[in-house]
Amino acid sequence: MNGSRTPFRRLFAAWLATFFAFVAVAHGNFETTDAGFTLLAARNLVERGDSGIRRADQGATSVGEAQAAQAIGLGIAGKVGPDGIAYTWFPFGHQLLLVPFAWVGDSVERAWPGIDTAFRTHAAPGQTPEQARTTLEHTRGSPVLVQGLVSVLLPPACAASILLLLFLLARRLGAGDRDAWTTALVILLTTQCFAFGRETLSDGPGLVLLLATVLAVANVRSGAGVRTALLGGLCGGAAVSLRYQNAALLVPIGLALLLACRRPRRPWPVVAFVLGVLPAAALLLLANHARFGDPFDTGYPKVDAWLDQPAWLGAVKILFAAGRGVAWLSPIVWLALPLAANRRVPVHWRWLAWLVFLFPLWFFARARGWQGGECWGARYVTHGLVLLLAIVLPQATPWRRWPKACWALAAFGAFACLTSVVAPVRGVKQLADQAAWARGLAADETDMADPVSWRVEFTPLVANWRYAVASAGGGFEVGGYAARDGRAIAAVFGAEAATERQKVAPVRWEDRSGRHLWWRFWGDVLELPWWALLLPPVAFAVLFAWFAARPRPPAASDSPTAR
Repeated sequence: MNGSRTPFRRLFAAWLATFFAFVAVAHGNFETTDAGFTLLAARNLVERGDSGIRRADQGATSVGEAQAAQAIGLGIAGKVGPDGIAYTWFPFGHQLLLVPFAWVGDSVERAWPGIDTAFRTHAAPGQTPEQARTTLEHTRGSPVLVQGLVSVLLPPACAASILLLLFLLARRLGAGDRDAWTTALVILLTTQCFAFGRETLSDGPGLVLLLATVLAVANVRSGAGVRTALLGGLCGGAAVSLRYQNAALLVPIGLALLLACRRPRRPWPVVAFVLGVLPAAALLLLANHARFGDPFDTGYPKVDAWLDQPAWLGAVKILFAAGRGVAWLSPIVWLALPLAANRRVPVHWRWLAWLVFLFPLWFFARARGWQGGECWGARYVTHGLVLLLAIVLPQATPWRRWPKACWALAAFGAFACLTSVVAPVRGVKQLADQAAWARGLAADETDMADPVSWRVEFTPLVANWRYAVASAGGGFEVGGYAARDGRAIAAVFGAEAATERQKVAPVRWEDRSGRHLWWRFWGDVLELPWWALLLPPVAFAVLFAWFAARPRPPAASDSPTAR
C-alpha cells in the first residue's frame, strides 16, 4: 500500500477486515463483573430514566439487579447514594455508550423471549429457572442477548478503529504507507493492545478516543485549525468520561497542543480544544452530583486508601510480572523504550511519549490492584504504552534498523496475543487462585490477585494452553456442570486440592469447553453447529483484507498511452 495517500475505500476495507477478524475471536458473553454492573445501569437508564440499581424492597426489576444492589451496599463496584439507591462507580460515559445496546438487545429479547431460557437450560441443567436466576452471575447484566451483542460488536469495532487511527497518526508523523501499516499492525497484533479488541471494559473505547485526540494535535501541529482542535477536545473529554484516569493523559496531550500553537502564536486552537473538553467534564460532574451528592465524588474509594504499595515494587511488577508484565505481553517495548530517547524522534514528540508512558506506570505502581482485575495484562498502563509506541515506532522504524530483533519480539508478542484467545482470563484466574490457596501462598482464601499475577508458576503463557487442552477434552465438566474432584487445578497448575473449595472446576458455563468464544457459546445455546457461526466472519475478514491489500491499479498518467 505505498503511495502518498491511501484511498478511503482501502481504509474502510481495512477497518472491516479487522472488525470481522476480531469478531471471529470475540467473547459470547461478558467476561468481567464490571461490564455486567455497567450494563445493568445502562438498562435502567433505558427503562427507568436513571442509573440507580435497586434492592428488592426498593422495586428491583430482576433478581440480578437486587444482587448487584446488595453487592454495592457491601462496597463492591459502587456506592450507595444519599437517596439510599446504589450506583455503580464506573464512569457515566461508559453507561451511555452501552445504552443503544441495551435498548436494541432488550427489544430483541422481548420479541424472542426464549433465548434467555435456552441459556439457563444449558448453563444450569437440572435447575428450575427460578433457581438458575438466583445462582448465575449473568443475572447482573441479563438478558444474556444484550451481553452477547455488546461482546461481539463493541470490542471488535474498537480494534478496527484503533488500527485505522494508528495508521493515520503514523502517516501524519511522516511515515509512508508501508511503515504506517506496519506500525499499526505491530501495535494491535503483538502487544496487550490486542485484548482491547476482545474485552468489554471501557479501556478499548477510551483508547480509541485518546488516539483520536493525539491525531488531532498532530494535525494542528501540521497546520490544521480550530475545527480540528475542537474535535480533539471533544474526543479527549469523551475519553475521560469513559475512564477517569484518562484525564492524566489528557494533560500532557493538551500541553503538546499548547506548545505547538505557541510559535507562531495561535491561541484559538487551544481555546477550541479546552471548549471541546468542557461538555464531557460538565456531564461527569453533574452525574456525580446526581448520584453521590458531590460533583467530585466518583463513588470510588479515596485514592490514598489503595495507593499503599512502594512505587519501585509496583513498577517492577507491572513491567516484569510473569502473569501481567508488559515485557512479556508487549515485548516490542524492549526496542521502543530506548528508541524513545533517539534523536530520530523529534524532541516535541519524544517528551510526550515519555510522559504518557511513565505517568500511568508511576501512578498505578503504587496501587494495590495494579493487576487490573479480570483482564489480559496490566491494562491500566496499556493506554500509555500504545501512545508511546504510536509516537516512536513510525519515526524510528526498528524493523529497518534491527529487523531480526524486531520481528523476533513481534513474533513472541503475537504468540502472547494468541494465548489470550485460547482460554478465558476469568476461568484461568479462578483456578490460579485455587492453586495458590492449595500451595499456601496466603493465610486464608482471600484476594490472590497479586501473587497469581506476579509469580512465574502462574504465567498465562503456559497455563492458558494447558487450560485449553483440559477444557477442550471436557475435563472441566461432569454431567454438564462444574466438576468438583480437584482435577482442574492439577491439570493446569500441577497443584493438589486440599479443600472442597479448591476442587471446583471453572464455575461459569461459558468458561468451560471453549464457550468463552462466541461461536461455541451461541452454538451450544441455540443448538447450532459452531462452524456455521464462525465461517461468515472469517470469510468476510479474508475478503475485505484482500480488498484492502490488493495492488493498486496504475494511474492513467503512468500508462504508456498517456505519455
